[in-house]
This record gives sequence, C-alpha cells and structure tokens, in this order.
Amino acid sequence: MKKNIFVVLLLLSVVFPTCTTKASADDVADFLRSTTGTVLGVALGPPIGGLRGLGSGWVKGTKATAEALGDEDGVAHNAIGFATGGVVGAAAGTVSGVLMGGYDGIRYGWDDPFSPNSYSAGGDDLLDYDPFAWE
Repeated sequence: MKKNIFVVLLLLSVVFPTCTTKASADDVADFLRSTTGTVLGVALGPPIGGLRGLGSGWVKGTKATAEALGDEDGVAHNAIGFATGGVVGAAAGTVSGVLMGGYDGIRYGWDDPFSPNSYSAGGDDLLDYDPFAWE
C-alpha cells in the first residue's frame, strides 16, 4: 500500500510541473470559453433545434404530400398535406431537430462558442433550418 502511494506521488511530482509550466492564462481562458460554449450549446441547442425542426418539418411534410397528391399549389392538396404529411413531418423534424441541436452544440460550441450556430439558431429565419441535413 505504501509502495503504491509512493509510486503515485513520484509520478505526480514528475508530471505536474510539466503540465503547469505549459499552461498559460490565455490557454485556460480559451479552454473555459470553449467548455462553456459547448455546455450551453448542448443545453440550449436541442430545444431550439426541436422548435425549428417542428416548423421546418411541418412545411416540408405539407409540400411533399401536396406534391404527391398531384398539385403542390392546390388549396385542397395543401389542406390534406397540412393535416397528414405536415404532422408526420413535424414529428420527424422535432426529433431530428432535438438530436441535431445537441450535435450542433458539440460541433460548433467548442470552435465557435456563443455563436448562433452553436445553438442551432443560425440562418435568416425560423424555417431556414434543415433538421434532416446531417453533415
């Protein structure tokens, strides 16, 4: 037991000075900024991505159903698409948006913390979001 403690202390006395001399205040600040950006991106990205995915999925589902029924611009086709394909698209878009929101928080939160992309809020408007475009 005493031998194991001695080995750990010996290793720590060799490794610790090497680690602390290479760290600087700028590195620590960048690390904390990136870590905070990632944590906030993972916390806020899924709800924002879910909401944006809901709207985007509903519009895409409505359009796809109306097009499949024969007339993408028809009132009756869009009404049926809104009630059927829109609901399915909204459900799929919400699930995919929540997952993609967490992914965006990890992906953009580290390199570009506190940016709209790290919260799945990038783009020009609410529907300018594709929850199905995994890169």
